Amino acid sequence: MPGTETCLKIGGLVRYEIGFAEDDDGWKKTTKARVNLDARSETEYGTFRRFIEVEFANDGGSFGVPSTVAPIGYRTYSDDSSVGLRYAFFELGGLMVGRNDTLWDGALAGEFDKGGGDFINQIRYTFDAGNGIAVSLSLEEEDRNFDYMPLVVGKVSVSQGWGSVDLFAAYDDRFEEFALKGVANVKATDALTIQAIATYESGATWFGVLDHYSGYEWSLGGYLKYAVNDKLSIGAGGQYFSERHFGNFVTGQTMSSNADDWAIGAVIDYKVVENLSAKLALNYNDGDSYVATDGVFSGFLRLDASF
Repeated sequence: MPGTETCLKIGGLVRYEIGFAEDDDGWKKTTKARVNLDARSETEYGTFRRFIEVEFANDGGSFGVPSTVAPIGYRTYSDDSSVGLRYAFFELGGLMVGRNDTLWDGALAGEFDKGGGDFINQIRYTFDAGNGIAVSLSLEEEDRNFDYMPLVVGKVSVSQGWGSVDLFAAYDDRFEEFALKGVANVKATDALTIQAIATYESGATWFGVLDHYSGYEWSLGGYLKYAVNDKLSIGAGGQYFSERHFGNFVTGQTMSSNADDWAIGAVIDYKVVENLSAKLALNYNDGDSYVATDGVFSGFLRLDASF
């Protein structure tokens, strides 16, 4: 930026996605546009970074029954778009403040897997211990004006030439429960990467692998990703989920459905040209929670054009 010591990068992407699931009535098309601003400058405390990303999304038009009296068979058409703030944070000397991915964020590289995590307002500090080891602690607020006790999340990361291991621990005082997670990435060869995930939830927490306060007591999963060449990579894997539960906000207790489920999936990633990539994913979910449907196939084709 002229006249200052601040560097500003403008980036983003345009995404078009076509998805399907067996229990849908047709194709689901989504268009998204993301714009981000990344400003950085050097200070006596280290790099001072400010980052913002806004997303514009449109799921296509749809017909609905009008709320007022209208001729028989008449339908109204809507084509509304949504705008959302994905990121808004600053970083200085290991301190991060603002809206970002939860520190709990971490999963496999597939599209079938679940590891929990979402965007959330937080205050985080990361200590770089050197030699590829980092320790982070985050105080996160999942519910505005709920209480004065934040979500507490800790993470230990080890990154070496052979790959990486991330260990997570989190506590949620709403139901007085905790969650644990481990994610490993091992470079078996230059082309083959082996990934593994293990999760444990003592009860319903904001970090549930299904959704907030909806998850499983434990899960195990794995994923293999093979880089065929610089443009093409393929991957496949699965994850098993045991003892499904959810939080009852009336009784303040964790309720269990005793359901065990599993998922498998495959992904093909292809770099069309610089800054244009394609992803084809096919998943299958089954188990006790899918008795009515006897398993569900789903998937999507996604095109990402970044800048």
